[in-house]
Amino acid sequence: MKTSNVSSLVIDNNFHLLSDTKQYNPNKIRKNYSRKARNPNPTYTVPDSHIKRLSFIKELVHLSKIKDVTRSDVAMYSRATGERKRRFYPDREKAIKALFSVFCEHVNLVTHQVEISLRNASDASGLSTISQNEIDKSEADKNYTPITSISRASRAFKDMVLMGWIVAPKHWQIWDKERGYWLDKYFEVTPLFFKALGVTPERVEKQQQNRLTFLKKRALDSGMTAETVGRMSISQIKAERKIAWRRYTFDRRKTEQTRKKEKRLLNGKSRAEQRNVAALKVIKILGDNIHEISTQDFTDLVNKEIATMRKFTNLKPPLH
Repeated sequence: MKTSNVSSLVIDNNFHLLSDTKQYNPNKIRKNYSRKARNPNPTYTVPDSHIKRLSFIKELVHLSKIKDVTRSDVAMYSRATGERKRRFYPDREKAIKALFSVFCEHVNLVTHQVEISLRNASDASGLSTISQNEIDKSEADKNYTPITSISRASRAFKDMVLMGWIVAPKHWQIWDKERGYWLDKYFEVTPLFFKALGVTPERVEKQQQNRLTFLKKRALDSGMTAETVGRMSISQIKAERKIAWRRYTFDRRKTEQTRKKEKRLLNGKSRAEQRNVAALKVIKILGDNIHEISTQDFTDLVNKEIATMRKFTNLKPPLH
């Protein structure tokens, strides 16, 4: 009799847990959740637009594709002496190799800064994913932008930092107080990054100096004084690149905010309503100068503005 009561209690408790929506997570159902990588074979393909590239950059990308950097002497030594002792799982190895190729393509040979955001690198290497839940939200609400997950790339990036291939200290990064998250990460590769490909430090330094010489010559040709060019150094260029990266990051954030705002203004409106939005924007831009233009000039400006807004927001003109 006691055994029967215990078993019935267990059944009742299990039923309660399954029926309680606060404790039960439907995403953990086997059909909705999987530990397998969404893209089992991530890879980086150099865009066709990257035609004029330095021969050394081409060589780095080629080496990253034919060599397994995760099993290089540098990687083996880093794991043996670092925090992670075990070898990587196959999915993590593939993620690291794909991300490595992207970094080879975008590394600055003078400053060794990787001139691509981690988000864009994740997209380029096929490591980004969008959950079905986010897809459903975007289909239900055309104004909603689905959140892209780059967790797989982030984990691979963290392992590259632990192995000493990448440096990205916290004081280099920028916290966005308004939006509550870190802006695009600024990071640089180390000599170990090149060593993993079998490229010697001497050769890397030679390429760095050759590129610095080229930049100085170009500065002279552009009209910069010899005294100013003479003060150009790797540390100075690196500091300037950090400032430029921060400025670019804030400009990109501003552009994204403007795009979302204009998309909200146009989406779901008729042609006449969209044209009214563009007309009000032109009036605001012109201010008091609106009295100096004709009606036809104003119409032309509105036509240009509505075309620009549709192109900027990637919205097609409505049927009516």
